[in-house]
Amino acid sequence: MTTLLCVEDDDDNAFMLGRRLQRHGIQIRHVEDGEKALIAAVWKRPDAVLLDINLPGINGLEVLHKLRANPLTLDIPVIVLSAHVMEDDILKAMQAGANAFVPKPIDFPQLLDALQRVVKRDSLEDSAS
Repeated sequence: MTTLLCVEDDDDNAFMLGRRLQRHGIQIRHVEDGEKALIAAVWKRPDAVLLDINLPGINGLEVLHKLRANPLTLDIPVIVLSAHVMEDDILKAMQAGANAFVPKPIDFPQLLDALQRVVKRDSLEDSAS
């Protein structure tokens, strides 16, 4: 089963996203801030991270830099989720090491497409069965 770490400070957004992904056989672990995300990424290694940019404490870009700097997490795919969709914002996320960028409000088919591109195909196929 595919497991995603959802780093989102809005509990309602995380809940709705989790419900929709569970229908596709994808398990969600939710944390509300960057510090918890860095811990969870190491201890409960997910297949991918869904990372909001605007977080309390350290922001999503800082989290992404730290994930990429840690040998234990540098290869975990990260999909950035953000309402900031100016070209410069997307470029900053990609330069920081994001594997994909999905704007908010989230277009669910676009998110599923991004997941299929960045998560190992066998993990997603196991989730679908």
